[in-house]
Amino acid sequence: MLWDPTFESWSQLGISSQPSGMLLDGNGTILTSWRGDIPQSRVLEAVSAL
Repeated sequence: MLWDPTFESWSQLGISSQPSGMLLDGNGTILTSWRGDIPQSRVLEAVSAL
Protein backbone atom coordinates (compact mmCIF):
# COMPACT_ATOMS: atom_id res chain seq x y z
CA MET A 1 0.00 0.00 0.00
CA LEU A 2 1.27 3.43 -0.88
CA TRP A 3 -0.03 6.75 0.34
CA ASP A 4 1.55 9.85 -1.13
CA PRO A 5 -0.27 13.11 -0.38
CA THR A 6 1.74 14.88 -3.11
CA PHE A 7 0.76 12.27 -5.75
CA GLU A 8 4.32 12.49 -7.11
CA SER A 9 4.77 8.71 -6.84
CA TRP A 10 1.46 8.22 -8.63
CA SER A 11 2.75 10.27 -11.52
CA GLN A 12 6.04 8.38 -11.64
CA LEU A 13 4.24 5.02 -11.63
CA GLY A 14 1.59 6.07 -14.16
CA ILE A 15 -1.31 5.78 -11.72
CA SER A 16 -4.19 7.98 -12.77
CA SER A 17 -7.14 6.63 -10.81
CA GLN A 18 -8.29 4.64 -7.82
CA PRO A 19 -8.46 1.80 -7.20
CA SER A 20 -5.24 0.75 -8.86
CA GLY A 21 -2.78 -1.95 -7.98
CA MET A 22 0.71 -3.06 -8.90
CA LEU A 23 2.82 -6.06 -8.14
CA LEU A 24 6.52 -5.22 -7.96
CA ASP A 25 9.49 -7.51 -7.56
CA GLY A 26 12.27 -6.99 -5.01
CA ASN A 27 14.05 -4.60 -7.39
CA GLY A 28 10.98 -2.41 -7.88
CA THR A 29 10.22 -3.68 -11.38
CA ILE A 30 6.49 -3.66 -12.12
CA LEU A 31 5.44 -7.24 -12.86
CA THR A 32 1.78 -6.53 -13.46
CA SER A 33 -0.77 -3.83 -12.70
CA TRP A 34 -4.52 -3.31 -12.51
CA ARG A 35 -6.90 -0.40 -12.86
CA GLY A 36 -10.35 -0.53 -11.33
CA ASP A 37 -11.31 -3.45 -9.16
CA ILE A 38 -8.28 -5.54 -8.31
CA PRO A 39 -9.11 -9.15 -9.21
CA GLN A 40 -8.00 -11.45 -6.40
CA SER A 41 -7.56 -14.39 -8.77
CA ARG A 42 -5.11 -12.46 -10.99
CA VAL A 43 -3.14 -11.26 -7.98
CA LEU A 44 -2.87 -14.81 -6.63
CA GLU A 45 -1.85 -16.13 -10.06
CA ALA A 46 0.83 -13.47 -10.44
CA VAL A 47 2.23 -14.10 -6.96
CA SER A 48 2.25 -17.88 -7.40
CA ALA A 49 4.23 -17.46 -10.64
CA LEU A 50 7.11 -15.81 -8.74
